Amino acid sequence: MVNLCDLGLSSYEDRAYRTMLGHGPVSAMDLAQASDVPEGRIYDVLDSLETRGLVRCQTHSRPKQYLAVEPEVAIDRLVETRSRELREEINRYEVVGNRLIDELSADGSVSEQFLTTAIGVEDATELLLERIAVADEQVVMVADIFTSEFDVAEMGPDILDHIADAIERGVDVSMLVPHRLVDAVPGGFIDRIEREPFTDDGFAVRTTDQLYGAFFLLDHVELCFDVVNPMERDAMIGLINVKDPSFALELESQFRKHWEEATRYEPGL
Repeated sequence: MVNLCDLGLSSYEDRAYRTMLGHGPVSAMDLAQASDVPEGRIYDVLDSLETRGLVRCQTHSRPKQYLAVEPEVAIDRLVETRSRELREEINRYEVVGNRLIDELSADGSVSEQFLTTAIGVEDATELLLERIAVADEQVVMVADIFTSEFDVAEMGPDILDHIADAIERGVDVSMLVPHRLVDAVPGGFIDRIEREPFTDDGFAVRTTDQLYGAFFLLDHVELCFDVVNPMERDAMIGLINVKDPSFALELESQFRKHWEEATRYEPGL
């Protein structure tokens, strides 16, 4: 059963407030007896309930009389207080998280070669989004096809969200795709890249017909390759993530050549 403890009250406070709802004005000792809250705790419980705005106190009577506020008022106040506390807690965690990122990043990153694989479209997409999320300088996307398992309507928004986040934190994003692939993209995606942050100078799309595969290049040192089923060209098996600065530099050099020769894509045209 849902109880007031879920909104931050103690079990004694919950019990006292519920008991008061069935009474008119009541003294502390009468409430302790009716609610089974120990007499030694009842004044602390009532002080807390009064501070939270859940009870009113009639101070001129002897002994003092207490009255519960209406449930709709009490719950609204508890929810507001709890929401504020949670927002403050979230802010605190974000500050701690940012400090830890700075501290741990200062230890340096792995410079040696490293390879990770993800099997299946779902795991592959998750790995790709993870790598985009940590890019600092550059994201390059080269793609000649959409694999049959890649549902553009379902997965595309997540990728666009991550690319938008990258642009907003100052990452340069370049997409090189065939002309025919642009025609296969739903109109909603074209509409989105006509708006901020995709209108930023750090984002560009060019088209060419000289592509024979797909990869992502991240921060000049890291690559993500689709693993395509050799028996079915548009069927994806998984993703390979490779950290290899020399290999990445070689592919980036080839990409730059094609990029310079490609046609700049203008969504409105």
